[in-house]
Amino acid sequence: MNSNPYNRYFFEIMAINFMFGALNQTVKFGSLSLMIAGLSGCTNLVKSGVGVTDIEQIQSNWQNKDTVYLKGTVENRAPFLQSGAYQLQDATGAIWVMTDSTLPNLGDRLVMKGQVTYQSIPIAGQELGEVYIKELELLERESSAESNL
Repeated sequence: MNSNPYNRYFFEIMAINFMFGALNQTVKFGSLSLMIAGLSGCTNLVKSGVGVTDIEQIQSNWQNKDTVYLKGTVENRAPFLQSGAYQLQDATGAIWVMTDSTLPNLGDRLVMKGQVTYQSIPIAGQELGEVYIKELELLERESSAESNL
């Protein structure tokens, strides 16, 4: 066997690198597993009301909102040629939601995920813009003929 001390250090360093590489892969896999488990639980939290944003908070602080979860009742509808909009109301207020999907019926109760959007409407030097939601995903829909959510 070669008694060169550099060979011994080389093999020790290789063994340490191998151990750290295996540990790094284990940590990555464990982190990924936790992330996936956390994401799968998000929908249940939203359905139970945790993580749902009050519409009033969007209207008063829309600049600090991006993606929101809303829960409410469809109070109005506006069909368009390729899409449509519906007004969603909760206990704190109402907001229009744009959708490319089939419009829900009046009185339907929804849980949805959406993107907060602002449409600027300058008229005669005044800003008459409107905050609305772009529907990203309809998580739960209960027909108005069924019992409450």
